[in-house]
Amino acid sequence: MCNTNMSVSTDGAVSTSQIPASEQETLVRPKPLLLKLLKSVGAQKDTYTMKEVIFYLGQYVGNQFK
Repeated sequence: MCNTNMSVSTDGAVSTSQIPASEQETLVRPKPLLLKLLKSVGAQKDTYTMKEVIFYLGQYVGNQFK
């Protein structure tokens, strides 16, 4: 699957420690445009935890600077 253990120390970066644990576990169904973005970097499901969404967004942003 994916390693969603995130801890980035870059100034201004969002880490999962800033999101309450209860919200990290809640499943969300992204809207079509966000889902397309997530799938473009390897996501394969239709529902995700917030932790997974942030992980895949990080992958997307990282790919933009390669």
